[in-house]
Amino acid sequence: MAFDHPSLMPQMLAYRAQNQATGIALKKNDGSTLTWESAYTRTLRIASALERLGAKTGQPVVTLFANSFEAYCVWQGCAWFGAIEAPINTAYKGEWLRHVINNTQAHIVMADARFVAPLFDIAAQLPHVQHVVVFGQALNAPPDLPFNVVSAAEFLDNVAIKERAEPRPWDISSLIYTSGTTGRSKAVMVPWAHIQASLESGFLPHERLHNISIYAPYPVFHITGKGGYYFATVFGGASGIRETFSSNQYWDDVRTMGANATVLLGPLAQMLLDQPQRADDHDNPMQTVCMAPVIADVDLFSERFGVEVFTTYNMTEINCPIIRSDEPCTSSNHRSCGKVRSGVEVRIVDENDQTVAPGVPGEMIVRGEPWELNAGYWNMPEKTNEAWRNGWFHTGDAFTYDTNGDHYFVDRTKDYIRRRGENISSFEIEAIVNTYPGIVESGAVAVPAEHGEDEVKIAVVLAPQSSFEPADLITFLDSKMPRFAIPRFIEVWESLPKTEATARIQKAKIRDSGISTDTWDRVAAGIKLRG
Repeated sequence: MAFDHPSLMPQMLAYRAQNQATGIALKKNDGSTLTWESAYTRTLRIASALERLGAKTGQPVVTLFANSFEAYCVWQGCAWFGAIEAPINTAYKGEWLRHVINNTQAHIVMADARFVAPLFDIAAQLPHVQHVVVFGQALNAPPDLPFNVVSAAEFLDNVAIKERAEPRPWDISSLIYTSGTTGRSKAVMVPWAHIQASLESGFLPHERLHNISIYAPYPVFHITGKGGYYFATVFGGASGIRETFSSNQYWDDVRTMGANATVLLGPLAQMLLDQPQRADDHDNPMQTVCMAPVIADVDLFSERFGVEVFTTYNMTEINCPIIRSDEPCTSSNHRSCGKVRSGVEVRIVDENDQTVAPGVPGEMIVRGEPWELNAGYWNMPEKTNEAWRNGWFHTGDAFTYDTNGDHYFVDRTKDYIRRRGENISSFEIEAIVNTYPGIVESGAVAVPAEHGEDEVKIAVVLAPQSSFEPADLITFLDSKMPRFAIPRFIEVWESLPKTEATARIQKAKIRDSGISTDTWDRVAAGIKLRG
């Protein structure tokens, strides 16, 4: 088969299926495997089934899957049909789930049976959805749903498998939802060239890619989670997956699956380092780790597990413009995110987009080759225009740089919270907390936690004469938001600090107040979450 764009991931999948049919594409921690032939056949069946169901090219198909073979086949099936995969965080429910699905305006939702109950709960609030395809165990759907529910078996029954027009670099591969830091969650339009530029940027040194075998225990609704299948498809080495990250099983998985490279968020790396030492810590096939951010004890990590650590700075919207691949990270250089790589332009600028001097904090802005950065935010033109000012993408993150070209992350200029690898919108937390009886207003901020990541703290103002028990608020929130977003710390304030000119809550003052004897701690109180 001849393609105009043979190096793109979908085309490489077709190539592997033709030339390495029985080769292993993916390995799962339960011992199951997916061959190239099976992966491509499933992909083409899904593409044909979408066509028969009435999917539209260039339009989103919402997906709700954990890290699984089916999730990747659905992603590629959307691509070969010409639809846009819109993977959603499987922990979403209530208002969070409603907003995201309605933002896509998708007619079709494809989901694992485990994740459809919250979808059914808000069915009446989803005017665009016409079909829900359920994979997995048999499900008794509630009566009188406003959309059609079909099983995967019905969806795929007797569909024709046929070759299709290839995806192009500028076609949108996925809508990846990032936290709305000053508003609702936004869907980043990620072209295929963007994924290619990101994952082949060099954050994993280029010379190590030819025999790479990635371990990727991350969700498929993030680009990091998609990376394992990408590297397997493009470079040929089987990748290992697990549904969720497990610090206890991590190195056993690496050994069993023969993984020699991975990506690790800094807090997850610290969790691994905090595990009790074992005599066989060093006895594993892992060689290359991209860690972001790099932990201070990176020397100890590298020595204990026998790996070399590299790093990058990235966000969903961009393509790893800063990397450290010329030399491994050490405890002496761990604060540096690296240098600007070839193929992109980076500036650190003031509020007028004027470049600041070395050592002076400013916002990082980025631009690059056509289609190698995001194509904007789906159905949010005003947010797209705001981010793409003056022909540069504005990251909203503050950096400094030195005369050697090293770049250093300073702080987040947006009000988002990062917890367990998830970006959480303070706006969305506050919107739900403010619906609790007796709460007048609230302010959500990040406060440091045990492993160098954030925990959520909420400051609330009560109506006069209101009675309030923090544990009751947690019970209220537990049914309305994903568990990673539920506050750990709660404080009652008489009033929240505001700016004089705009009356906006001054989050810095809430954040700076830290944790005191007046702060209620969900963990210390022994409150368990349901989800």
